[in-house]
Formats: sequence, structure tokens, C-alpha cells
Amino acid sequence: MITFGEVLEQIADYNQNFTVTNIDKGNIVRAANRAIEYVQARLGLPSDIDTYNFFYYQDQRFYDCPVDFNEFVQLYYNTDYSDAMVDYNTPNRRWNLYKDTELLRRSGIEPSSNKVAVTRINGKNQLVMNGLNAKNQNIVNTFDNTSGLTFSDNIVNEVADTATKKQGVASIRFDIEAGETSSSVSFTGLWSIRDAINTYSANRMYVNFPTGKATGITSVELRFVTSSGNYYSVSETNQVDGTAWTENAWSWLNFAMNGMTEVGTPDSTNITQIQVIFNHTDTFVCENLRIDYLYQVTPDYLTLSYYSFYKGTDTTGATKKINLSEDSDICSFGSIAPALLDAIALKAAMKLWPQLRGTTDFWQIYKADFDDVIKLYGRTFPRHRTTGMGGQTEILRA
Repeated sequence: MITFGEVLEQIADYNQNFTVTNIDKGNIVRAANRAIEYVQARLGLPSDIDTYNFFYYQDQRFYDCPVDFNEFVQLYYNTDYSDAMVDYNTPNRRWNLYKDTELLRRSGIEPSSNKVAVTRINGKNQLVMNGLNAKNQNIVNTFDNTSGLTFSDNIVNEVADTATKKQGVASIRFDIEAGETSSSVSFTGLWSIRDAINTYSANRMYVNFPTGKATGITSVELRFVTSSGNYYSVSETNQVDGTAWTENAWSWLNFAMNGMTEVGTPDSTNITQIQVIFNHTDTFVCENLRIDYLYQVTPDYLTLSYYSFYKGTDTTGATKKINLSEDSDICSFGSIAPALLDAIALKAAMKLWPQLRGTTDFWQIYKADFDDVIKLYGRTFPRHRTTGMGGQTEILRA
């Protein structure tokens, strides 16, 4: 184990035989952190690699990277998840890395293979992804016409709207009159949701709230009904990304199957009716509310492997730190490559005391020692950059 205090002491050792300007400790701490970053970028230490697990939905393109994300290594299916009955890490399903510009211009194109890129187009590190889920997306109702739909008594002027729609050929537009605390659109059929209950599967739907009306609706509820008084229910108050509903535009709602409430004794293998319910006060009125395209999507559980910006932990080892600050902080490289202590100290010392560059002997020793250590560990721990699941070492081209 190597502490941050040992790094600072080693840096100080390099100026003890020279007349140099006293440097504030804060400057030394910052120089030490920058030196660690430099060495991290040159090598591929196992201590710098971390993983992040997340659910991938094929209808969602952007996924936030962890706060410590530095550089992409690879992306693969996580087979530890309880719902992962099949190992999808096969050559035809592997995730390959592309430039973000190549994926961002592929909007609306069904992918022929799984593609991922790293982008900052939204002002933060994100993955932009283009691939199909292992389990097919199921359309529940396209809402292209009013045939087969039943509306509650306080809904009037219902019509298929071919002018304003999100998917398909139309959406369903209707008005809500005062007098009831909810308004519903329902349709019948026969469904089994047994395999989706208590999983990360989700039903998703688009709603266009008229201007000034989104705040009047307390929640949108989705019910899977077996018979009167026996149903599963899930409510939503935000969009898929957690933001508030928009008005006079399409809001994207997510109804998580692992968050459903059971009322009565419903049978998950015998769902005979699905209801879309808008909950509100009995004085609520609305014109031109629209719904469109209700579907179910089952995500894949993926693992992102990446180089981390974390340089170590606090003295307990419990709190990871991007910038080390206390003498008792533990450096992550110490357990893998302790000899890097010297190279890091040399790099920091040259930044702090440029007078050292004037001594030819010191400069030659520095260059030789630093290069030797980097070459030594570079052979053992080469930096793996931009690799796909098949081990490609270059960014793939479309």
C-alpha cells in the first residue's frame, strides 16, 4: 500500500539538494494529482479499470456514464443478472465502438448490429447506443384509430388525429369534461404479463398535454385488468428521463413492470382489459389531449468496462476519490505497480521546480528512470483503447 503522503515525501526528496523556491502544499498536491493522471493515461493498470452495470432499452439512445468515466474499454452483456437466462455475448451480438458522429446520424435506422459510441453532445459523458434488445419489442396498441376503444363518460369528441402523431398513421385526440376525478381509455383482449412482472420490462406510451394542462393531471395510470376489481396498476408522474411532462409536445411515459400494485386477485396469465387512466380533480377540463403508441420493451443488462478517473480512496478504503488530498489517502496504483511512485514524483517535481531542468545530470537521470518504469509497466499493463467485444483495436467504420 502506498499513501498519498508517501508521494508528497518522494516529490520533496527531489529538491533537497537544490536551492529552490518554497512551494505551497496546495500546489504540490495539485501537481501530484496531475502527475498521477499523466501516468494513468500512459498505462492500462487493472486498478484503474472499473465497471458500471445498467439496463439498456432499444428505444432510448443516450445513457449517462459514471462520474469517474475516463475512457471506454468495452461493453458486454452481464450474465449475473437473475433474468439473464441466456449468455448473449456472441460474435453477432457484440457491441462495437464507433465514432459518435456515425451513430448520431443514424436516427430512425434499424441497426444491423450493436453499435456504441462515447459522446459529449449533451454536455456530459454519455454512451450513444444503437442496437436491438435480445427480446423483441411488443406493440400493445398503436392508437391509430378509435376502433375497439372504450372511453369514460367524461371523455368527449374522441377522434383519430392523422395530423399530430408520434408513431404510425394517427394518434387519439379527445376532450375531458368536468365532474369526475379520472378519465380513462380502455380496450379488451387477452394478454399474459407473467414473464414481465417484477422485472425491468416496461410499458411506454406517448402523451401530448395541451398548453396549461399538464399540471392539472396528478398522474397517468396503466391498469392490467383480469376482471372487475382485480387488476395490476402502475402510475407515472414524469417522463422516462425523470423530467416533468412537456406541453404542446410529446411526453414519453414509462410504466415499470417492477413497480406495479396488485389490487384484488388478478391473474397475470389472464389479462382481459388494459386501461389508460388520467387522474385529476373533478373540476379539471381539457381540450385536445392526445395519446399514441403503447408498447412493451424488455431491456438488456449490460456492463460498461472503462478506465476510471479515481486515483485512490480515503484511509478507510471505502470512499473513492478523483483527487487525492490527505496524506492518509491510499493510492490505487500502489497495490499493482508500486514502482510508479518514483516516476510520479519525478513528473511532479519537474513541474513544481523547473530549476531542476537546468541540471543536466538530473534531467538525464529523470528521463532514463521515468522512461524505464513506463516501458516496464507498459509491457505488463498496456493501455487498451477503443476495443469492441471481438478485441478490435481501432474504432470501427460504418
